[in-house]
Amino acid sequence: MEPISSFQNPLIKQIQKLDKNRERRKQNIALVEGLRECQLAISSGLVVQKILYCSKYISETELVEKLSLAQDSPCIDVAPQVFDSLVYRKGIPNVLGLITPSSSNFEAIDTSKNLLLLIIDSVEKPGNLGAMLRTCDAAGVDAIIVCDPQTDIFNPNCIRSSLGAVFTKKIIVTTAEESVNWLKKNRILTLVTYLESATSYTNQNFTNSTAIVVGSEANGIKDIWLKSGFQNIIIPQFGQVDSMNVANSAAIIIYEAIRQRNLNG
Repeated sequence: MEPISSFQNPLIKQIQKLDKNRERRKQNIALVEGLRECQLAISSGLVVQKILYCSKYISETELVEKLSLAQDSPCIDVAPQVFDSLVYRKGIPNVLGLITPSSSNFEAIDTSKNLLLLIIDSVEKPGNLGAMLRTCDAAGVDAIIVCDPQTDIFNPNCIRSSLGAVFTKKIIVTTAEESVNWLKKNRILTLVTYLESATSYTNQNFTNSTAIVVGSEANGIKDIWLKSGFQNIIIPQFGQVDSMNVANSAAIIIYEAIRQRNLNG
């Protein structure tokens, strides 16, 4: 079959609309770019609707082998100029997967374990969200709870910046209120990153089940977290800028938890 070479092709026009969160939700499709990212999505059990590739950059045989696809998988060859208009990484062996998205719920979290959780409240920037998911994958965080997000966890920028970690971890998308209730019900130590009435994160004990809460880039922590009786923690800072990037802050605290747990055996 000849590669798709027209920008007016219905499938190409459909994909072009998927840069909008509203359209992704309407079509119930996540755009997943990259061989590694698609492989992780497939390994996690998500349904692949279509795989687009360019035979100038990678053969269908190699594509099927690298992604462990069935021989009858819906792989669609796209001409270079059209394919490159759809992807961020151009002119290289690359793929674009149309995948049915899915997220977890609280029932997926095994509360009998000694949990380490990251709670991300009202995150706005997909790049920061993706960076935090990547850290959680590296650190072996048990689950991520994303509360009242202002960006889609399947935003292409989030998938790309997470290197596909959005598919490797349990991610629950919910509200702050539901999260607070669940944390209290399960008696999970909850540490909220907030400047006032806070102690240094290094003075906290992270060796038991712990949830770390970080806020949005623009507005910080919402009142519900501050009025719930949780402990506030702070990362000491010594410069003139009064805040750190949320992804960096999350990484510092998560790895302090890992350090303590390693020391504790």
